[in-house]
Amino acid sequence: MRSSLRLGAVGVLLGTLLPMLLVTTPAQAARPKAKVKTVVALGFDDGDATHLTAAKILNSHGVRGTFYINSGDLNTKGKLSVGQVRALARQGHKIGGHTLHHVRLPDLTAIDQRVDICADRAALLKLKLPVTTFAYPFGANNGDSQHAARFCGYNAARTVGGLALGSCDYCAPVESMRPAQLYSVRTYGSVNHDTTLNDLKKQVTAAERAGGGLLPVVIHKVCARVCGDYSTTEKLLDEFLTWLDSRKKHGTVVRPLEDVIGGKSRPVPDKSTWEEF
Repeated sequence: MRSSLRLGAVGVLLGTLLPMLLVTTPAQAARPKAKVKTVVALGFDDGDATHLTAAKILNSHGVRGTFYINSGDLNTKGKLSVGQVRALARQGHKIGGHTLHHVRLPDLTAIDQRVDICADRAALLKLKLPVTTFAYPFGANNGDSQHAARFCGYNAARTVGGLALGSCDYCAPVESMRPAQLYSVRTYGSVNHDTTLNDLKKQVTAAERAGGGLLPVVIHKVCARVCGDYSTTEKLLDEFLTWLDSRKKHGTVVRPLEDVIGGKSRPVPDKSTWEEF
């Protein structure tokens, strides 16, 4: 009899305590993800062979970037091979156009610019790479370049420059999430041999303070040690991505430019139209 009473008392006690134990407190509840306010879009220009290492670093952080390829330089010394570019695409990275051989577009006639940009995109599409964004070599472009990028089927084109830190009237610290000039998407200057982690942090936090937006980052070679004026180190890239992960709570994420711009992959106009006015 006493055993039954004891068991009954234990049952009552458990019935009272268990709901209390199972209730999740506000502190324990899963916090909702912060609304995305700032997108850092990493772009790697020129199809350099060191971009394989860059991609591994991005993959280790669970993020993806855009690799801008000069299709005419594929399979040449120091550059990516066709197979390697396809592998990057299979890993979830985006591939963009960058002209056939990294020409300075404003040095060409309007027709020659169109022919070069269209031929480059056609070559990449032939490799089954759905390229939808373009990066101007050297960031150099003019009205003819922008018209050609649009004519050849790109949804957007990225330059180099146009963003700046400061309080002057023209010093925009971040691009709009939907850029007003889709064929002249602005950035800070290219990451180079003397760019520091603090420099990159300042750009991101300035974008956050401005209310967020699109922040494309232009990167060329990524080496174990500095390997040229327009290069950065594997260590710096890894540290930057580690720091960016801590900014998620502020609504800052890393995504390819294509994910922000959107749009489908359009066909290249027929070759017979490339030289028409």
